[in-house]
Formats: sequence, C-alpha cells, structure tokens
Amino acid sequence: MGRKERRKARKAQRAEEKRRKRREKQSARIPLVRRVVSIALDKIWALVVVVATLIGLYVVFRPHISVEPLITLNPVDPYTTQFNVKNENPMFGVYKINAVCWPRNMQSGNNFSVVSLGPLPNVHHEIPQLEAGASSTVDCPHVIGGIGAWSGAVVNAELELVVSYRQSWWPFSLQERYPFAARRDIQGAVHWVHTTPREEKSFNEILGKRN
Repeated sequence: MGRKERRKARKAQRAEEKRRKRREKQSARIPLVRRVVSIALDKIWALVVVVATLIGLYVVFRPHISVEPLITLNPVDPYTTQFNVKNENPMFGVYKINAVCWPRNMQSGNNFSVVSLGPLPNVHHEIPQLEAGASSTVDCPHVIGGIGAWSGAVVNAELELVVSYRQSWWPFSLQERYPFAARRDIQGAVHWVHTTPREEKSFNEILGKRN
C-alpha cells in the first residue's frame, strides 16, 4: 500500500470515528423520559403476554362442572326436578361424580316444615364419568313426601346440590356447591333458581322464625 492510500485510509478512519462520536452524542441527547417510557412499554407488553398465556392455560386446565335445573316431574313438588350436570372443561374428562342433595329447609302452606343441618350423604346420585363437554341428568332422591297433598304447597325452600368429582390430570378430589331457592310462578308451579351461599338463610334465622 502506497503513501497516498495510507493517507486516504487514515482519513476515512478519522471520518468514521467522527461519525461514530456524532451518533453517540445524538443518542445521548434522546430524552430520558422517552427511554423510560420505551422500557416501561416493553415490560407492560411482556406482562400482557404472560397474563394472556396464564388465562389461556386456566381456561384449558380448570376443572369445572355446572348444574342447571331442568323439568319438574310434578309442578307443585320442586323435589321432583331433574338437574343437568355438565363437564365444562373443553379438554379433560371427569369421573366419580357424586351429586348429594341437601334440602336445607322447606316450609309448606300447611305449616309443615323440614330443616336439614347438613348434606345427606345417602341422598345422592352418581355418574361414573363425563367426557369433556358431556352432560348427564341427576335428581334429588325423594326425601320429603306428600308435597302438594297433605303437606300443602311449598311456600319457602332452599336446596343445595353438593357435587364432588375427580379430573383425570388433577390429583385431588374436587367439590362444588350449587345453592337454589324455590320460586312459585303464577300457575302455582314451583321452580328452583340459582342463589349464592351468602344469600342462604342461616339456621339461626330459620329456626328462630319457626320457634
């Protein structure tokens, strides 16, 4: 390499060094707030991705069944209602489903009343297995007779279905509670409607009213 070429090379190197220093100065002039905002947005976006992933996994893996009242075989006797039990998980089946009927309290027009302080393990209906999205029907084995006859029409009543089951990938038994309250329509038929455990009457309220 000749002298001229070496001078050109050194000149080009110095020019490149100047351009590099100029870029560094320009970069240093970027407002601190902009950099902080950029970093914050990156972290927020990463958090959104993580949360969305967790929600998706929760929807896929969460064990859950639903219980809905269907037809009532005797319109004045809500304890003849058929209930639909559905496995709401889109991927995994459940098995050993045991639906225990708990008639918490009932009061009829003839002052006939029943109070049960706890679920009745022998008053139950079993389903061996429900595949993903499948459903079946259970009922309340007849524990209160004479509804609509000698006991009179139902005025107030509360019922719970306590459903236990297992899911194929989950190592523990699961349990869900489904409380209902009786409502009469204008034709006198009695239907179960969903309530929550907080809406249920305490036994002190129930027994206090009946003493």
